[in-house]
Formats: sequence, C-alpha cells, structure tokens
Amino acid sequence: MTEHPVARVLPESRLPQLDRLFDYAIPEGMDVRPGVRVRVPMGRGGRLQAGFVVEVLEKSSYEGTLSPIEHLVSPVPVVPPELYRLAQAVASRQAGGVADILRLAVAPRAVRVEKAWLKDSDDSTVTTEPPPDSPTASSHYDPEQWSALWKSGAKHWWQLPYGSASAAEGEIPAGHREIARLAATVLAAGSSVVVCVPDWRDQLFVDQALREWVEAEALAPFVATETPTERYRSYLRTLEARPSVAYGARHAIYAPVSNLGLVLVLSDSDDLHREPLAPYPHSRDVALLRAEQSGAAVVFASHVPSLPVLRLMQMGYLGEVRAQQHTRPRVIPTALGRLSDDVKTPARLPSVAYRAVVEAITQGPVLVQVFHSGYSPGLSCRSCGERARCVECGGPLKTAKRSGPISCGWCGHLATLWSCNECGGSEYRPSGHGVGRTTHELGRAFPGVPIIQSDGESRTARVPGTPALVVATRGAEPVAQGGYRAALLLDAESMLQRASLNALEDTLQGWEWAMSLLAPGAIAYLTDLEGPVAQSVAAGGLEVLLARELVQRGELRMPPTVRLAAISGPRGDVEDLVASLTGPDSRHAAGGQVDALGPIRHDSQATYILRMSYRVAPDIAPELRAAVVRSASKGPRQTARLKVVMDDVDTLDALAVEE
Repeated sequence: MTEHPVARVLPESRLPQLDRLFDYAIPEGMDVRPGVRVRVPMGRGGRLQAGFVVEVLEKSSYEGTLSPIEHLVSPVPVVPPELYRLAQAVASRQAGGVADILRLAVAPRAVRVEKAWLKDSDDSTVTTEPPPDSPTASSHYDPEQWSALWKSGAKHWWQLPYGSASAAEGEIPAGHREIARLAATVLAAGSSVVVCVPDWRDQLFVDQALREWVEAEALAPFVATETPTERYRSYLRTLEARPSVAYGARHAIYAPVSNLGLVLVLSDSDDLHREPLAPYPHSRDVALLRAEQSGAAVVFASHVPSLPVLRLMQMGYLGEVRAQQHTRPRVIPTALGRLSDDVKTPARLPSVAYRAVVEAITQGPVLVQVFHSGYSPGLSCRSCGERARCVECGGPLKTAKRSGPISCGWCGHLATLWSCNECGGSEYRPSGHGVGRTTHELGRAFPGVPIIQSDGESRTARVPGTPALVVATRGAEPVAQGGYRAALLLDAESMLQRASLNALEDTLQGWEWAMSLLAPGAIAYLTDLEGPVAQSVAAGGLEVLLARELVQRGELRMPPTVRLAAISGPRGDVEDLVASLTGPDSRHAAGGQVDALGPIRHDSQATYILRMSYRVAPDIAPELRAAVVRSASKGPRQTARLKVVMDDVDTLDALAVEE
C-alpha cells in the first residue's frame, strides 16, 4: 500500500485500451485535487501523458509501487464531478470512451487567460452582482405553460412562434428572442442555463437577443467566431459559483455551469447537432442525460417536433407548450407549369408563383429556397444525354459555377479532361438546378431586380427590407427586415425523393424554417409537389404526417423506434461479434429485441447495422465497447480496427444504396 495520497487519473488518450483510471502517487507538496490537469508517465518508457485527476484516495488497491505524478499542469479543476458523471453516461450510451467525451467538453487551456482568472478569483475586492431583473412574460404563451418550461425536472417540446422581432443589431427570428427571454428569466431566478443551437446564424441571433436582457459578465458564449483563448475564458466563467448562460454549438451542451436550471436545444433535428467525432453523441441525447442527472428542466425548441421528440411526446415523457396564436403563414401548393411564350420565366416556376413574385417584389424582398448547392447538382453529355460520371469512383459530376471546374460529388476528383463513356463526346450541359443556376435564371426572368445568393459559401445573416430576390439553400436563409413578402419553396419533389431515411423530416423542417421568416400576411408557394404531403403542408398538418411516418418506422424497425449500431472492421471480427449478439445463444435475441442488417462488404472489410430495442441497448453498448477495446489491444500488426457508431442513420442510407 502507498504511504502518500493517491490520485486516480484518466489519460487524455484516443486509445480505447487506455480509457480507464490509473493510480498514481501524489508527490509531497503537490496540491492535487479532483478535476485538475496533470502529466503522468505511462508505459515501459515512461512517456508523459496528459490526463485528468478523477479521484484522490488515501490508499490504492494496487499492491505494487505506484509511479508519481510528474507534473501538475494547472491547479484549476476543469472537470467537476458533475461533468465527469455526464461524460460517463454519454460514453456508456454511445459505446465510446469517457476521455473522448471530455475532449469534446473541456476547452483547451490558455495560460494567460487562466492566470488572469485565478488572480480575479483571489481578489478580495470582487463583489457578487445582484441577479438581473426578469424580463416580462411572453405574450405568445399561456402564463402557466410559460412558467412550466423551467420547472425543476420538467421536460417539454416548445413550439416557437413564426415571424421576426426587433433587436439592437437588427431583425432576428421571433423564436430566438423567446429563447433569450426564457434564458434571462431562469437566470434572474438564480439558476444557470445551457442553450445549444445548430449553426453560426443561430449563435449570432441568440447572442444578440441575450445581450438585451443579460449582463455580459453572466454570458459564456461558445460560438464559432471565438478564438481558443476566448473559448477557454467562457469555459472558466462556467466553473464559477455565479449563475451564467452558456450558449453555442453542440459542445456548449457540456458547459459545467453551477446550479443548472434549464437545458435548451434548438432545432434538434438539424444534422449539426450530431458530433462528427467519436463517439458521435447527439446534443438531444446529451441534454436528456444531463437533465436526468441534474434535475434541471429540458426544452426542445422548434416550429415542428422532430421524430425522436414526437416519439417521446407520444410516450408522455415530454410535455408540449404551444403558442396561443396561430402565426403560421398560408401555404399554396402549385402544379409545375409554364406561362405563355411572351413571358420570360423559367419553366420550373409556376405561373401562380410567378405572378405572386411580380406583385410581392414591389413591396420588399422575396425568398426563394432551393435544395441543391452549387450551380448544378449534376451534368450530362450534350450529345447523348448520358449522366456524366467520375472515372475514379463512378460518382456524379457537378460544377459549383456556370463556367467553373467539374468535380465529383462523391470523392471530389477534378475531371479536367472529361469525355462521355457512351458516345465519346466532350461537351456537357447542366442537369438539374442548384442555387447558382437558379440565381442565373431568375436574373433573366426578373431583369433589374437585385438578387442575393445565400448558401454555405456566401454567408448572409440579414438582408434589408428593399425589393430583392433572395435565393438560398436550406438553412442558409437570412432574416429580412420586416420579413419576406413571399416565399417560393422549390425542388419539393427532389427533396422528398432523395435516398435518405430522414428525407421527409428534413424537408418539413426546412420548409417551416423558411416560412417562419415571412412577414405577416405573406404567402409561401410550394412548387413541384402534389398529393397528400402537399395537402398536409397547406393545411398545417405536419404532425399528422410525422406521426404516420413514426408508425411506419415502428413497423419496419427503423429509428427512432429502435436504436442502431453500425459495426465495421475486419470481416471476421465483425461477423463474430454480430453472431454473438444476434445468434440463437444470445441472451439479447429473444423476442426480436435485436437483429442485424447487412453486410456491406469491401474486400476484407465488412459493415453490419445492428438494430436493438431501447430496452436492451444499455446492455449491448458495453459489449460493443469491450469488443472495440479487444480489437485495439491486438497489437501494432492489427492495422484494421473494429469501429462502432451508435445511431448513425447515414450508414443505414449507405446500406440501402449498396443493396
């Protein structure tokens, strides 16, 4: 047994086999507390490894001689016990590593910022500011329902209002202002708030709305425009005992604020809420886990519920708070048509929509939402019409500009000397309409009208209230001063028919966001779509559509009614693991609780998709993690490793394409 206190350290390592606690002796005179950063020797060579101290014990169960901690990196406990417990819960759910979660959650250290923060913390002249005044209650909601949103332990889906609102910097979406109002109300009551949003536009609008009600000292922004130094300053602010509002993209969901009262996730259906790094957690799941552990309220805010949220609402796990007044704009589905030959307009623009634009453009901006980015989503041979494909991978060729270079939509390979495989022709023509081609054709149809393009490359947050055509891809629509006077929702059929399990949900969410930016009384025109979906969108029956989709998902055993695990790696290892979990001897296979789809095979590699009920998923996840650790421990000769990704719908889409 050791004579001095012992620190249990979690290494900051990406190696699965090192994702556990190691005991180290604490040298005399070194002030080591739980949560601090340290460097410790690891392995036979004693190579120094960064890590976090999780516990400090009097004795170790290890009978041998413990290596001492080499260096105390910082005295600041950057991993409070609550954050470590959350990381454990998220890692367990995702069949991943705790260190991987902490790598996402804890901001990188900035020495100067830390020293200044420590000096301010030790300064006896620092006084505690009184809590800010609570903003007035929202007029959009019933007062009792409004106050129920932040009741301890409450869980709700919150329907945001449509339209825009004024802010000091300009117009912002009305929903973002209500989010700031709610956060400021909870802060004034003495509790902290965590707000998690999808992208930079949402971060900008929430930031501007919050600053009208909350003092800057109480804000902890985790936004895309921050430098690493500023991010660490925000992280240290959340470690203080004073309540704060932490807000930003998906990493903000982990902010270790004190006395957490509310966790809010905006537009949880957005793909940006899914972490692209292992173990790939989703902000929605982290929010639910954090609310369960802390007793805080959790709110999912959007115009229409996502399928996972709708499922939880149907189960009674989530309540709902809806706006008192129906502010959704009117939607008119239009049939694809052409005007007479004397009217110069693209054929894809129906006559009723064209007339509406002509009238609305005299009053202010008109929004045109398109599905595809770039100039054209595809190219075809001008001679024979054959689809132009990449010589490297067979993917579709596309171009971002009218006269720009040709590249593959799958692998990005540049096709500088393209020729048709069928006829040998070397000339191509655009196939389909991207945002660039739509902008070009609308410019010809509406000469003299300013056209503003907004997409992933052309970032625009706001446009003035003057006449203009604003052509934007989904999610890139800027806010217009006074709201858009009309909206054209193009490419409806293409959006719904794409090869993706979430095509319907993503499409409906995109349409609702665009419609939320319209001025009062403005109309949205839905083009290239007829039938039940168009009728339901026009009638405002989106939740009926989603409920029907949820029933079909349940019948087909598809998420979110079941959980998924995409297992990939050496074919033999993958097949053995899948067999152990789904075979007749498996304790999980009884009653159809788990089954497998696949395989997708590529030479010696294979991928299976495991489908499992929520009931058995907590038991299967540790077995999957153990298999990953065993694979990683086979030594350097094992170049291909086992990989597990939980709840990855994209892999399911890839399986459908393969079959």
